[in-house]
Amino acid sequence: MVKEIIKDSKDLILNMQEYSFAVIGLGETGVSIINYLNYKNAKLLKIFDTRESPPHQELIKNLSNFQLHFGRLDYKEFVDIDVIVISPGISIYEPVIQRALRNGKIVIGDIELFALEIKNWNSKTIGITGSNGKTTVTTLIGYLARALGINTLVAGNIGEPVLDSYLKIMQNKEQLPNLIVLELSSFQLESTYNLMLDSATVLNISEDHLDRYRDLLEYAYAKANIFNNCKNQVLNYDDIFTLAMRRSKETQLFFGIKNCEFCLKVTNKVTYLEIDSKHFLAVKELQLIGQHNYLNCLASLALLKAAGIEINDKKVKVALANFKGIEHRMQKVLEHNGIVYIEDSKGTNVGAVVAGVTGLDMPIHLILGGDGKGQDFAPLRELILNKCKSVAIIGQDKKNISKVLQGLSVPIKCFDLLQDAVKFCISNAKSGEAVVLSPACASWDMFSNYKHRAQVFIDSIYENIK
Repeated sequence: MVKEIIKDSKDLILNMQEYSFAVIGLGETGVSIINYLNYKNAKLLKIFDTRESPPHQELIKNLSNFQLHFGRLDYKEFVDIDVIVISPGISIYEPVIQRALRNGKIVIGDIELFALEIKNWNSKTIGITGSNGKTTVTTLIGYLARALGINTLVAGNIGEPVLDSYLKIMQNKEQLPNLIVLELSSFQLESTYNLMLDSATVLNISEDHLDRYRDLLEYAYAKANIFNNCKNQVLNYDDIFTLAMRRSKETQLFFGIKNCEFCLKVTNKVTYLEIDSKHFLAVKELQLIGQHNYLNCLASLALLKAAGIEINDKKVKVALANFKGIEHRMQKVLEHNGIVYIEDSKGTNVGAVVAGVTGLDMPIHLILGGDGKGQDFAPLRELILNKCKSVAIIGQDKKNISKVLQGLSVPIKCFDLLQDAVKFCISNAKSGEAVVLSPACASWDMFSNYKHRAQVFIDSIYENIK
């Protein structure tokens, strides 16, 4: 019943004053939702956060006419609410949210509000999700589109919340974008129903967020919501989960290692990005390193083409060759005495680490660990056996990771501090090898965020090579 209500939700945007709203979450996304509702003169009655002392309280202190509720959610506080807007950190499977849905209340997220606002914009829209690579692909598409002179908005689960972007455009009376590129998490897709996409992809599926989902299939199901209102699917030819998301009423383009429209081709020992059986660009021309990044390039080109944007343009090739990647994702920090140092602090799940490290063509000294989010670390065994010369493990899940790696002949040691893990790897590394921070875990147990973890890694390198 709720989906039917939301499907006919133009009224929600046009007559927001007639609905009573509650917002759950006072993180950056929650604050953007509150600012948006205030801009729309919506009847915001209540703001919730499950934390007893959430952040950003000072950002809403000048607003009025709402009640604050901190701590455990209680359904009785939602009885007088018509629309509940949830931040990504709140699961739609939360018992209070499920009860609200059963009672006919509208439950949506920031992406849904944004989707309703842009329905009448004359903009092409591309959506990207997946376990790994979505930030790189989202950023790269925006980079290539701007190189073509296209007025492009890049937003979503990357940088600025979408509703902040919307408010900037409206309040500054800016020209509407010709292209919108959205990175979307599974959390955001749980509560999104009306996002119309010209092209979309689920790049891949590997274990992640199993502390939130019952199993991998439920996680994949949430990701597949990106195709609900999509004209053209871009699917990973080598991923059985994404191939299973193929829909007969939509058109498809495929990217992969081989045997599809957007693939890799080796000719005379030179590897090319291949499009429709024609060489597009030699990978040696790219700043990006690793096979996973070559696939990210192919996916980006496929998404642009599927959205009706011309990619056979010299500007695209030049921009693709110049793109240096994103911070904290398989970035080369420096090379010293023949040892390469690579920082991949955004490699927060096992699949990301396997994809990234496998694509490097040198022996690896790997730093793992942190908050594993309920993942199975078993796939790391084969990676470490095939690619690694030594492994250092940190964080709250170090014992779980170490247990999975028992019996391997590779030197493996646990540390309480990242600084000591870096020192261990450097002591083992030789010229022609790499020291890589690619933790397969979230950073929250030891650091304020993944950026903080990256900085400690970089500082530790310089401290040890003085």
